[in-house]
Amino acid sequence: MELSEIKGIGAKRLQALNEMGIYTPSDLLLRFPDKYVFCDTAIDGRVRDGEEISFVGDVVSPAKRSFIRRGLNVVNCTVQNNGVLVRCSWFNQPFAARNLQLGSRVYVVGKVKKFKNSVQLTNPTLLTPQDGDDGVIPVYKTTIPSRTFAAAVKTALDNVKVNSYIPSRLAERYGLIPLQKALQGVHAPRDRAELADCKRSVAVENLCYVITSYRLLKDDRRDFVYSAPPSVINDFIKGLPYSLTAEQVAAAREIISALRSDKLANMLVQGEVGCGKTVVAMLAMFYAAKCGCQSAIMTPTEVLARQHYATMVKILEPLGVKTQLLCASMNARQKEEAMFNIKYGNASCIVGTQSLIGDCIEYKNLRLVIVDEQQRFGVNQRAKLESKGNKTDMIVMTATPIPRTLALSLYGELQQTEIRELPANRPKIHTSVVPSVKIGGMYDYIGKKAAADERTYIICPRIDGGDDDVTGVDDIYKRLKNSALAPLVGCVHGKMKDAEKNEVMSAFKSGAIKILVSTTVVEVGIDVPEATTVVVYDAERFGLAQLHQIRGRVGRGVKESYCFLISENGTPESDARLKDFCGLKDGFSVSELDFNLRGAGDFVGLRQHGSGTLQIDNAIIERARALSDALIADGTSSESIIGSLKAPEFIRSVTMN
Repeated sequence: MELSEIKGIGAKRLQALNEMGIYTPSDLLLRFPDKYVFCDTAIDGRVRDGEEISFVGDVVSPAKRSFIRRGLNVVNCTVQNNGVLVRCSWFNQPFAARNLQLGSRVYVVGKVKKFKNSVQLTNPTLLTPQDGDDGVIPVYKTTIPSRTFAAAVKTALDNVKVNSYIPSRLAERYGLIPLQKALQGVHAPRDRAELADCKRSVAVENLCYVITSYRLLKDDRRDFVYSAPPSVINDFIKGLPYSLTAEQVAAAREIISALRSDKLANMLVQGEVGCGKTVVAMLAMFYAAKCGCQSAIMTPTEVLARQHYATMVKILEPLGVKTQLLCASMNARQKEEAMFNIKYGNASCIVGTQSLIGDCIEYKNLRLVIVDEQQRFGVNQRAKLESKGNKTDMIVMTATPIPRTLALSLYGELQQTEIRELPANRPKIHTSVVPSVKIGGMYDYIGKKAAADERTYIICPRIDGGDDDVTGVDDIYKRLKNSALAPLVGCVHGKMKDAEKNEVMSAFKSGAIKILVSTTVVEVGIDVPEATTVVVYDAERFGLAQLHQIRGRVGRGVKESYCFLISENGTPESDARLKDFCGLKDGFSVSELDFNLRGAGDFVGLRQHGSGTLQIDNAIIERARALSDALIADGTSSESIIGSLKAPEFIRSVTMN
């Protein structure tokens, strides 16, 4: 079945789906709902400020459009549920009034703002009831209407058979709902209980796929011996302009020992933000080069890849080790030269983004693969880089520490190395939540720091704030460009071309720009010693592990640094979570708290669908691990999973009914 065969999916909507990465019925079924409307919800006066609610209501006052000022208008109307009046407002959305006739019934999803005793919603999601609605209504935040998307999902489920890679006998033994039925229950559940059961079943299959595929791809029989003595790393250490910490040296020696063992290395290096994992990785690459083989380190962003490359050139090339960068923004001549050097062994140490796993990239003698910020990559991406060599050793690194039980599940029997010690003289980073009334004073402080040649990051959750009270890079950048700070401000985000991003980051490093407004594109690895302040807008929208990564962008020089969190739309729970975060200083304690509060979404490294509807907890991890053991013990099942690895998802296939 093709997407174009689904009623309501014309050429324009098909293009919109393709732009979301949806090309097949499988892709469609794996885009889970972002939210649900529970038709039995009854609102009462106990709803809390910041709480997200979904309900069915009756329009008791007709929609009225008002103009506040040029370029800003608002549609207001009042909806009633269980005798409670809810005032709804939509800014710059005149079309919202179309379905708000007096007496009509609507589905509403939004976040509560309480004013005295009244309940208000700003820019809530609005759906019109339809025949057949019953119990729970899925809400999809996509570029095509939610109802159209839901109808397309239903058509797909009605016309295809979803085939799982898990045999029915094993699925039944481990309490899994048949995958077709489970997906039906995630997309169109009859009630809360069915939704919870189906989400849990799909989550187990999802995680089991990750665990099993990684274990099956990893053949640990070594056919290559690293011949150089461990002592050669002393040349590398002596050439550094600074001293390594004791834990860096210990980690390096553990890596060299693993490389010289009779089994392929499978290592996870977890380090505190700013602990110096990168130099340990370069030491391992230096050792591999001295043994006559190539190594490659893959990073999630080009900015980080270029930063690593600059460091490698400075440290490795004086020691006679040739390095090579490979990134998407390089011109044709540069790429051709890079590919030549990689293929014919002119470069021993290669660094780059996902360009390293391109089909046209050939390596002469790749033996060591390092994945930096591993949580940003899926298992297939890591596996594809491994497959570029012949029985490669694998090291994955992260500054977002993973709880041990989850790490063992995701990566099998791997060796874990921790670097908790920070380099000497690292300054303190003070973290605090900034109330609304003090935001103006915060910007005065930022201006003073800029005058002293110190830098500030301002992080926003997305590029365009849109219409739902989310702060966007564009909003803050325009605001600052109309202030006294205008000459000092620049911005960077994921939609910019890599060359543009590199230019802005270079200006920030040099001091031509003192204040950088950005999305989380700068959250990993960026090293600007002069950066002493980071501001995070809508901090409640980030996981604690991600906030810790962002906080790690400062405190890399010698001056005390500050992390300011702004959360004007938080709930009591998110406020408490941020308060706890302010008191946590190391990533290991942050990750444990984040895992307990949010599950494994920040750690799994899979492409996430919807907005995290598949939560992973310890019980799911244990069941997925046990199921993985059973699958591997079953030879037929192992073959089916290896076959399914040709696709990036855990559905084995779909066939027409």
